[in-house]
Amino acid sequence: MSRERDEYIQLPPLRKETDPEVLIALWEYMKMPDESQKVVLSTMKELNDGGEGGIFPPPEAYRSLPSENVEQFEKVMKNIIGNLIVEACDMAYWVFKHKYVDGLTLEQMLDKDTGAEQYIIAMDILFDKYMEMTDEDYKNDIGHAEPS
Repeated sequence: MSRERDEYIQLPPLRKETDPEVLIALWEYMKMPDESQKVVLSTMKELNDGGEGGIFPPPEAYRSLPSENVEQFEKVMKNIIGNLIVEACDMAYWVFKHKYVDGLTLEQMLDKDTGAEQYIIAMDILFDKYMEMTDEDYKNDIGHAEPS
């Protein structure tokens, strides 16, 4: 049985619309040795929980893994995270443009059916909050320190 385990990988049933990058990440994860999988999963759970007070614990167990066990998985995850950041910036720009340049209301933006309704609502709320802030509020909100 362990010989089969070493030769074959069985992925769970996946939806047809599963993002190919997610599929690649799953594939790379499944190719890792069992012990590496456990450490990676544990580290991801810790990061997902957000740590105490939003402070992330240093992933010591993860750092101790041999790089060849996680290298491909890390590459895929970095690509996924990078793409998420680009997409978030694109959507923030989209909301800003439609709200402040085109003068659309929240309802009008939501009518555009982008598939990102929750994100549009969140960005609309954040833009309203930041547009109402004074310079002093802004400095306090981001923990801004004046340069010395």
